[in-house]
Amino acid sequence: MSGIIKLGFRKVTVENLHKLTDVLESPDRSRALLTVANHESTFDDPLIWGIMPAHLRWQPETTRWTLGARELLYKNPVLNAFFALGQTIPTVRGEGIWQLAVEIGLRKLDEGRWVHVFPEGRVNQEAQLLRFKWGVSRMIMEAERTPIVVPMAFRGMKEIMPLGQKVPLPRPSPFTSELRVKFGDSIDFGPLVLEWRRARSSLSAEDAAELDRQVRISIADRLWTAVNGLREAA
Repeated sequence: MSGIIKLGFRKVTVENLHKLTDVLESPDRSRALLTVANHESTFDDPLIWGIMPAHLRWQPETTRWTLGARELLYKNPVLNAFFALGQTIPTVRGEGIWQLAVEIGLRKLDEGRWVHVFPEGRVNQEAQLLRFKWGVSRMIMEAERTPIVVPMAFRGMKEIMPLGQKVPLPRPSPFTSELRVKFGDSIDFGPLVLEWRRARSSLSAEDAAELDRQVRISIADRLWTAVNGLREAA
């Protein structure tokens, strides 16, 4: 873990990181990796990088691709280059699940890469998680090979980076704040996706569209439940 992270909190607890790294480093892995998490602050993504073992931080093959809000990240040529090199896909909020960012995420999954998504779609510091967006469901459903999905959850980032600050930077609190990150068991959506593909092949276009919607909801709800359970247990 990066020492910089430890300096910002009184206590840092990372539980079950091996549930991510074991998948990432497995020589037998033949499918892409998709991770999902709640979104407490704009520093959640750098935090993922910071808690990874040092030998995994600098390799493109073991570095996540992620979807990030274009209006916040891609503001000028310098930031554009920085976030592009950091494997961040510019996402336009409100353009839905058919936008280019989701297509690129799918492409990365088809290449066997690691893609990370914050399915709430924006920073949320309320007690209740927001409904998960369906873009992540579409990526799981339409990837050539259903990815391995690992849920994770953060608790504590909102204490050092509350919304509404004039300067959106972390406020380290090494004497009072605690950071907790918890990883869960991988979720196998393979059987659900296989059944969905079989069922829709014999349906009319209208019925297939309705089935697609129902499966997207089912996947998003299952992910929400997994992340929410980790968040409450962290």
